[in-house]
Amino acid sequence: MKKLLITGSSGFLGGFCSHYPVEDWQIVQSSREKNSKNSVGYQHYPLELTIKDDVWQCLKTVKPDAVFHLAANSSTGFCEKNPEDSRVLNVDSTAVLAEMCAEKKVKFLFASSEQVFDGTKGNYREEDNPDPKNEYGRQKLNAEKAIQEIDNRAIILRLAVLYGSNQYGRDCFFSQWLDAWSKSVAVTAFHDEIRQFLSVQSCAACFYHLLKQDAEGIFHLGGSLAMSRYDFAKMMKEVLCIENAKIIEASQKDVDMPAFRPADLSLSCDKIKSTGFSLTNPLDELKALKPNLNIKPAIFLN
Repeated sequence: MKKLLITGSSGFLGGFCSHYPVEDWQIVQSSREKNSKNSVGYQHYPLELTIKDDVWQCLKTVKPDAVFHLAANSSTGFCEKNPEDSRVLNVDSTAVLAEMCAEKKVKFLFASSEQVFDGTKGNYREEDNPDPKNEYGRQKLNAEKAIQEIDNRAIILRLAVLYGSNQYGRDCFFSQWLDAWSKSVAVTAFHDEIRQFLSVQSCAACFYHLLKQDAEGIFHLGGSLAMSRYDFAKMMKEVLCIENAKIIEASQKDVDMPAFRPADLSLSCDKIKSTGFSLTNPLDELKALKPNLNIKPAIFLN
């Protein structure tokens, strides 16, 4: 059976990819933690990606046929304030891992971001010129360039904002909003920040879809609808039937943030659709999520 090594398996996306029901692949999780809560019943390799010898030893021991490189420091605020520290993991370690995988003929799939674009026009295509406006976006773009120079067979998947339950990994804004609403705390959502909100389940499915196809190159992936954070918050409130959800509508310019937030990062996903992958509608995804969410019953309408 082929082996798939997943870095960042204790993270939000890594946790879902690690638990995705897939045949013909033995999944090996890897993270800094020696005993991850996600690793019960799975093979787990504790890995410090910033130490080159550790990476080499991991590949020698696991002998993977493919790698999902999902480990990253994805906090735009942290990257902006700590560019040198975050660059070690987000760029340098990515290049090292990609080079080692190329040497061993290991298929390499990398999670990049919509943040490589400036947000001035939206509906970005894969061939559009990246122009990141924050440190996290610059690091993702530099990682992309390093990968492309090393291995032209690699897959780079530029992802929209992910949402979903935190059952397998760390929180995202979605679970943070639900937690705030369960405590009758308001959330602030921008009406002038456009995204294509993407469920983590759909994102994991796409990684395996591209792996199965042995695809190559850059792909964009988002949900089927472009909308503001404020509109997504209202959709969550309505679909999940949360009676006391308090939403404060705001503009980006009214809130002091550590990192620049591009206005419109909607993505053209025609290329990924041409491979046979279907985009998901957030309305349908939220309806499917509702029965499995750990929300206090008191905040439900019914």
